[in-house]
Amino acid sequence: MKAVQKLVVPLAVLLASVMIGVMPASAQKIVPRVKTILHTLPLEKQEWMRDFHERVENYIRARDWHDKNYGGEIHVYMEFLLQDNSTSSEERYSVNLLVSNGADLQYFDKRGRFKYTHGEQITVNDPEQLPLTNLIDFYVYLILGGEFDKRGTLEGTPFYEKARDIAQHARYGLGRFVEGWDLREKLVKQLLSDAHRPFREMVDYYFYGLSLVGEDDAQARKYCAEAVNLLVKILTEDPKNDHANKFLDAHRRELIAVFANSPDSVVLERLAKVDSVTAKVFKVAPE
Repeated sequence: MKAVQKLVVPLAVLLASVMIGVMPASAQKIVPRVKTILHTLPLEKQEWMRDFHERVENYIRARDWHDKNYGGEIHVYMEFLLQDNSTSSEERYSVNLLVSNGADLQYFDKRGRFKYTHGEQITVNDPEQLPLTNLIDFYVYLILGGEFDKRGTLEGTPFYEKARDIAQHARYGLGRFVEGWDLREKLVKQLLSDAHRPFREMVDYYFYGLSLVGEDDAQARKYCAEAVNLLVKILTEDPKNDHANKFLDAHRRELIAVFANSPDSVVLERLAKVDSVTAKVFKVAPE
């Protein structure tokens, strides 16, 4: 047997910022924040693309992305590292694109290609802008899929399916801008796969448990314990699972806080066996 050194933590304090995002709120919108890295462009193009981030943000804000009762804000962060691939007749760009929700969802894409005429608005269903809007839409839907999975069992599926449909059409419908869409289709198929389902179920258990903190702490620990069981199984089978490790990096602190004052240390002992950071925090040692 192993014993875990108990850590006395003010649970309400540690979870306060997390619970703000978990509890229902009246606002239901996507909040975009876009950054462009322009120093890789020629000086003239740097000036041309100076307001590109604002145009992407305006495009995201203007869309009706969902009609579900989410409650609260969904944050979408995008960072465009732009390279100039223009021809004499057309402004073209390649992009390394980083997309996240600022917490536990993150995607990096280094094969983005699109055309864009400086100064133009980015609009829905403009055939000339599809290489760019498809790229934006695809990753917004991936963020929505991950966020809605936190609200109910596999609730993110419709959004992942929309992303999959975009990727499937883009693979064959974007002509010279098809690069990377085979990999994006592979990514979203993996997110929808049976192999990834335990992770998605784990997320649902965890966030439902968090929603009960302060209302019914015993039930909160029960559901969070189910999440830990699934997380341990995932990491035991695949210690390098990217989704599971990103989740732990983002939520380890509040997850530990849920159980830190509990007389039952088994849950954290189990987690410590597959997560060295948890093991160090609790100084897991032989009895």
